[in-house]
Amino acid sequence: MKYLNENHYKAIELLLEGKKNQEIAEVLGVHRNSITNWIKDDAFQAELRKAATRHSQHRLGELISRMYDVAINEGSAAMAKLILQSQGMLSEKHIVEREAPSASNGINYDKIDDEIAAFAKRLEDETDIEH
Repeated sequence: MKYLNENHYKAIELLLEGKKNQEIAEVLGVHRNSITNWIKDDAFQAELRKAATRHSQHRLGELISRMYDVAINEGSAAMAKLILQSQGMLSEKHIVEREAPSASNGINYDKIDDEIAAFAKRLEDETDIEH
């Protein structure tokens, strides 16, 4: 369908009220398959999404208030995380910075190599003594 008519808009209102396809068909005087076909149509779906957004915006404050209640009163960590994410205070991105080892950070690799070589030499000498 290219354009929506008055019945389509009325069907959208009734869908948002929670009415079933059969009930909508009876109110509009059309077959219930017409409602099913309308719902499958891209133009109808687009208008339904817009109407659902408009319909739910007035309850957004109530929803957020309830989210806070659940997070605080019920101790829901998942709800607290969702609230923080929605406010931009928490993200999934983790940044880890790491410095590359260098002589300036106090590690003397030559000294470590010398100690390892000396330890290997002692082990070798002890093995020679035992035999």
